[in-house]
Amino acid sequence: MLKKYQEPLSDDQVFISTSTEQITWGELEANLDAKIEILKSHGIGPHVVFILAEPQFTIDDYLWILASIKNGGSATNAESRQSKLEIDSLIATCKPTCIIRSNKITMLSDPAETGPTVLHPLEIFRGQTSGTTVKDVFEMYPFFWDYEDHENAIVDGETLKGCTAHASTLHLFALAPEFNKGLERPRILCAKGFISAYNPYNLLRAYYIGGSIHLLNHGDNVPEQIQKANPNVCASYPNAIKNIVDQCPDDFNGNIKYWECSGGHTPEIVLKDIEKKFNFDVIYNMMASTEADCHSRAEYRPGDPTDNFYGFKDRIYNGELKLDEEGVMWYKYGTLDWQTDGDKFDSVDGKWYFKGRAFDDVIFMKGGVKVFTRLIEALGLQVPGVENIASCEKDKIHYLIYTGTADINEVGKHYLELVSSRRPHDIYHITDQLYFSGPNKLSKSKLPDIVHASSPPHIIGKLNIKRHEEI
Repeated sequence: MLKKYQEPLSDDQVFISTSTEQITWGELEANLDAKIEILKSHGIGPHVVFILAEPQFTIDDYLWILASIKNGGSATNAESRQSKLEIDSLIATCKPTCIIRSNKITMLSDPAETGPTVLHPLEIFRGQTSGTTVKDVFEMYPFFWDYEDHENAIVDGETLKGCTAHASTLHLFALAPEFNKGLERPRILCAKGFISAYNPYNLLRAYYIGGSIHLLNHGDNVPEQIQKANPNVCASYPNAIKNIVDQCPDDFNGNIKYWECSGGHTPEIVLKDIEKKFNFDVIYNMMASTEADCHSRAEYRPGDPTDNFYGFKDRIYNGELKLDEEGVMWYKYGTLDWQTDGDKFDSVDGKWYFKGRAFDDVIFMKGGVKVFTRLIEALGLQVPGVENIASCEKDKIHYLIYTGTADINEVGKHYLELVSSRRPHDIYHITDQLYFSGPNKLSKSKLPDIVHASSPPHIIGKLNIKRHEEI
């Protein structure tokens, strides 16, 4: 279901735009209804649809997401430039009924035979987490479950968990009360690309709050687009934020008032560059790496010490949170007992400082980029001769370490099909003896240190395929 908290300021207000297209709120519903008729003609209703965008996406790619939701279904997204392995993995885990590419529908299953494929009538989005939960995918819902009476959130005896389209909207109201039924609406600048779930998340938030989103495309002149769209909010992952800011000159003097960095560690240089290039009211750091929802917030205002940005002190989670003796965060969701997704923190004077994850399946790279290691490893295992493989990180450098007979140059070529942010920096070909040091295989996080301390014949080959300073 689509849920709207408040209306836009007028029908003439732009809802979604790119450098070449736009659609107003007054035009929106008719566009969605036309798409719904097409979905219904294929028997699609409470089902998951897979939107596969071309490298230069269009606003229709986003409008299909809303149309599916309005039609009682859910959606997930990817870009055609992603590797076949990534796309196939997302299709396998999200189980969509169809693929929509360039406004053409390709059916993957018969809706009449499968029945509904949404987990719950309120599910509105399904995406690959790249590390934000312990699951391969997460679900999104329009609003918080009522924790006092949440039988509607229970399916087959289990409570559904997932983020909500309005959780961070509520905390945005706390920072920008003029957005809350006032005389202003958020105009959200979104980073380029259609790979991550953040832009669809911004899409749903904009709909919920009667706002607008402006989407950057590959090759856009970023300063020019900022001046054209006049956004007052920029919200994305740290690396995406950095890419936007980097493309603006030092004397840009932009007027984006509110910034949201979420999903990883934001380098201090990004804060300083925003401060240098933009007039802003607040940069907030949102921690939302649970299946449950957003749980903590930190704020940085002009002239503040940077510690204010990194120390999470505001708990915005609609439930109980705690850190165990090792700093791993646990949470309660509804009536479920304590559980964790492995996020680690240092607790100092009431503030929580993020220290990464307790699990090996996710690594954090330069710029806060999260890499879902199992996909990286699965891609390497497709190379004939690769026997064991580990994707791991040390000092923000991404290592791929493998054993077997595969030529290291062939392994390197295989990773060039990935988008740059997911490619490893260095690839090492090592012996089984080094890979399996001791009676049990070591934690992947230990392998870079072991490799650095070793030499031939245990190091068979080394290949650098991405500069260390590159994100």
